[in-house]
Amino acid sequence: MTQRDSLMLQQSIFQHLNEMCVRFSARAHIRIVLMVLASVTVLLTTQSLSQPLAQGRSKFLGCGTNSSIWSGLPLYWNQVTPGNDGKWGSVEGTQGQFNWTNLDLIYNYTVGRSLPFKEHTLVWGAQQPSWITSLDSAGQREAVRNWIQRVGERYPSMAFVDVVNEPFRNPPSYMNALGGSGTTGWDWVITAFQWARQYSFPGVKLLLNEYNILQDNAFTTNYLRLVDTLRVRNLIDGIGIQGHYFEFRSHIGDPSPYVYDVNVLRGNLDRIAATGLPVYITEFDIDEPIDSNQLAQYKIYFPLFWTHPGVKGMTFWGYIQNDVWSSHPNTFLIRTDGSERPVVPWLRRYVATPFPPTLVSPVGTSGVPRNPLLVWRFAATTISYRFQVATNLGFSSIVVDSTIADTLCRLNPLAANTRYYWRVSASNDSGTSVNSATAFFITGDQIVDVEESAESPVDFALYQNYPNPFNPTTRIEYSVPEKGYVSLKVYNLLGQEVATLFAGVQQRGNYSATFDGAGLASGVYLCRLHTGNYVQTRKLVLQK
Repeated sequence: MTQRDSLMLQQSIFQHLNEMCVRFSARAHIRIVLMVLASVTVLLTTQSLSQPLAQGRSKFLGCGTNSSIWSGLPLYWNQVTPGNDGKWGSVEGTQGQFNWTNLDLIYNYTVGRSLPFKEHTLVWGAQQPSWITSLDSAGQREAVRNWIQRVGERYPSMAFVDVVNEPFRNPPSYMNALGGSGTTGWDWVITAFQWARQYSFPGVKLLLNEYNILQDNAFTTNYLRLVDTLRVRNLIDGIGIQGHYFEFRSHIGDPSPYVYDVNVLRGNLDRIAATGLPVYITEFDIDEPIDSNQLAQYKIYFPLFWTHPGVKGMTFWGYIQNDVWSSHPNTFLIRTDGSERPVVPWLRRYVATPFPPTLVSPVGTSGVPRNPLLVWRFAATTISYRFQVATNLGFSSIVVDSTIADTLCRLNPLAANTRYYWRVSASNDSGTSVNSATAFFITGDQIVDVEESAESPVDFALYQNYPNPFNPTTRIEYSVPEKGYVSLKVYNLLGQEVATLFAGVQQRGNYSATFDGAGLASGVYLCRLHTGNYVQTRKLVLQK
């Protein structure tokens, strides 16, 4: 339910309330108002908490937890990682005696709710079984292989596994038994990943995980070298960055304060994402005891990762009080009584806003027509886009500032032979995204004829209708990058077709259609674009 829907519901209820209360005394009126207000509050709260924060988004927002799983977990998170219960030292405290009870509980709870489960971790020097040091090299090697095999076979439906955790910061005492540095410098890591690939079911993504890798360019470079050593052997499927608060700055009020440059963090995150492997923020937390301080720091560091296109998921390292990392007890988001710290309502709104759009063209191009066509990619859940064009990188000299529903716009003629910068943000009922990355172009002398300059689309896309909500008509735009059969239809929530907007062969191009809901009841409808192997659906809200 959007804020607009909530407001309309409240207005409607209180309108009927006032009509009813004219027949009662002032005291009765007050009692009725209080009772209905409480009911409305419960209704709106229940609806707003009825799904995970990142439901329907292109990346997950998960949590770490231990065996005492809080019943409200699926109301917030759509991915789960076990805390200590997934570590070798917790499961096989005595050699040959495996206690899977707690890890089974978390795994079955998660998989049973169709949430991605990530095992943490197979090889880590900080929490290994104490008995491993008493074995000879051959015994250690066989024990590690046996552990990895048992995990892979016992948990076939896990989505991810941290194969090696903190190879730089906490290498295991048994690394030489796995090959030591060897010829690659990382033979022991390669061995662990080879076994994980061998014993894990197909589709399980193998991850490397480490902390303190973004604030130092040289360390990022070394991490990338290890990633590449695994990638050329097809042994790694994703890159883990822990994302603890201490990796960004010291606590507020710390007697020895430090704050790492956000631009350095962002630049090194860009370098890691440039590998093309998905990036996962595996253990994110903000450890501040004062609510306002925690919220302020979330507003700085959470967007850095959440909005980055290379980051495919984030996991909070504990979320409910008393089920967090004991060394950092103030990272929790939910109190033991179930109430939320202020950061949670902010997260709920922020995660529901669109991701920043990706600019398509012109990007770093010279000789651009003075009336350029700006094109960017569709951002999910977007209702409108704001684009700005300026003559300086800081956007203090803005020459175009406009808001439209489309993902392309032909500008009026700009100055000739001039460098321009442009960016786009996306908005919906929950808020506005951060700006996209900034691109530049340099105009030439010519002005092109608009009729002859139609830009060919590069992707299939079904854009959000505008306006939305609508009454009774709305415009629906879509892009077809190659000739083929196209079907654009509208269905009700029962799956019954209510309109065919187009069905036939279309050439490559950008198209629009109008949906008229004059004869239909108010409610949510689904617009479905189907062409070849591409299918996309958008929600349309008819509000009479």
